[in-house]
Amino acid sequence: MILTLHFSNKSIPMNNLFTMRFHQTIFTLLFLFSLSASAQVVKKNLLLEMNGPMAGSVTMKSAKIWAQLPQIQPTEKFQTFIEYEAISNSSKLTKKIKSTKTVILDAEKNNSIWELSDLEPETKYQYRVIAKKGSQVLSSKSYFFQTETLWQWRKDPPSIRVLASSCAYTNDAAEDRPGKPYGQGNQIFTTMGNLKPDVTLWMGDNIYLRETDFDNSKAMATRYDKWRSLSELQALMQSGSHIATWDDHDYGANDSNSSNPFKQVSLDLFKQYWPNPSFGVPDLPGVFTQYKSSDVEFFVLDDRWYRDGDHLEDDSKQMLGAGQVRWLKNALLSSTATWKLIVTGSQVLNLNNKYEGWHHFVKESNEFQDWLERQKVPGVILMSGDRHFSVLLKKERLNTYPLYELTCSPSSAGAYTTASKETQNNLQVVKDSLVTTNNFCDLEFSGKRGDRQMRIQIKDQLGKSLFTTSISEAELK
Repeated sequence: MILTLHFSNKSIPMNNLFTMRFHQTIFTLLFLFSLSASAQVVKKNLLLEMNGPMAGSVTMKSAKIWAQLPQIQPTEKFQTFIEYEAISNSSKLTKKIKSTKTVILDAEKNNSIWELSDLEPETKYQYRVIAKKGSQVLSSKSYFFQTETLWQWRKDPPSIRVLASSCAYTNDAAEDRPGKPYGQGNQIFTTMGNLKPDVTLWMGDNIYLRETDFDNSKAMATRYDKWRSLSELQALMQSGSHIATWDDHDYGANDSNSSNPFKQVSLDLFKQYWPNPSFGVPDLPGVFTQYKSSDVEFFVLDDRWYRDGDHLEDDSKQMLGAGQVRWLKNALLSSTATWKLIVTGSQVLNLNNKYEGWHHFVKESNEFQDWLERQKVPGVILMSGDRHFSVLLKKERLNTYPLYELTCSPSSAGAYTTASKETQNNLQVVKDSLVTTNNFCDLEFSGKRGDRQMRIQIKDQLGKSLFTTSISEAELK
């Protein structure tokens, strides 16, 4: 706005003095108004900073997206939503901008999960997070996700890359135990992010609750916040889909079981921070779920909610519980996926494990493994975390194909450097697969339909491959 006032050089009569002062007053008010308007324009173009965003479950026609907005105070009552649009085959935006439903930020930690449910298969989308209050609008930079491909009955399954890890420890000097820091740095998450995975599996102990957190919901949430705010984690969160389960340290105290008095608080927080496809089933709570990408299906288990103490002297003790085991069996029988990955925080096959594991629950574990062998469900591979070392186990079975278990641990927590003493007499250990430094697992699924291959690599913090092998589709039939 430009204001121009013209004054003559002639002297101003006394009866015009009032008029001149009136003009000066109007000029001042208009000038101040123009400054205020300019300030409003600047406000409308503020960049929205956030932790994330992170896509969780992404299907052919839907996506769940998590983000945390620490820039905004909860009392400010911003409305938040996502603007998104498809990118055409020519890599141009379609200009058909859509918005999610508005979310009022009333949670103390400003976590939001939006669900986009009107998408198209095999389509790349660009999106932005918007926060709005009156004339003040904050907008994030642009991010991207890709919906799943409708390949069934049409073409070969797409090749995908899956990264898997567990045991992520973020140092906190004020509340950690005295002595050498247990966390080994966060470079590994930068390395993982650089690989731009299609799916990342978080297999438990994704945060480590401390003694100061166990009975305080706010402190437990703050533990999540400290991890999610890591600069090294942002690129990984922004790549592909993320699916998670928990183990003892993000559920409660070390080796905690179903007696945890704060288990409901832990579950509520897990739902706020992980945009999983689902959480349990009606009348059967927990974090177990299933998710499919290409021809790989993940059956993600909850090894805490129903767990008895590992050393309880009772033949009927359980880790998963009868309801979850029944769900798992039916889900496996219903699956048409080439690869069926059963994911749990606790090891399954390692009988030499003196710490926690499903082997302590002999009746439940053996009954499930016997059922799996009788049913001859094809394509099953076990995946686990927890142990602070990585290893590939192979259990030979009389009546069907070998059962593999890939343990991936730790990402940033301290490693179990003397694990070889435990594994040296274990005939199930695949040669050279034991890794006792910080690492993650890199899985690549590729090949033509009916002749698919799974390439397994265990990589260190910088991405160097420490172990490599391949398993064919034919081997798991």
